[in-house]
Amino acid sequence: MSRKEFEIVEGRSNVLGVSVPRTLIESTIGVPTFTKTEREAVIHELLAVRRLLASMSNNVNQIAKALNSDAVVPGGQIAATLAAAARAAERADAAARRIEP
Repeated sequence: MSRKEFEIVEGRSNVLGVSVPRTLIESTIGVPTFTKTEREAVIHELLAVRRLLASMSNNVNQIAKALNSDAVVPGGQIAATLAAAARAAERADAAARRIEP
C-alpha cells in the first residue's frame, strides 16, 4: 500500500473512530462501516433484546408450569407474552439487518 493509500484509509478510520486494521478488515469482507457510536448503538440494542428475551423466556416457563399443574392462565397473559416475543424478534431482526454486509 502506498503512503497516499494509507493516508486515505487512516483518514477514513479517524472519521469512523475505529482502527486502521478494523477499517481494512471490514472493507475487505464487506461489512458495513459504522462509526464507533453507531456500532455501540447496535450492540446496545442487541443486548437489550437479549435481556428482554431472557425475561420472556421466564414468563413462558411460568405459564407452562401453571398450565401443567391444571391452573387457569388468563388467555390475555398468553397472548401478551406471545406478542411481546414477536416484537422482540422484530427488534433483533432490525438490529441484525443493520450489520448485514
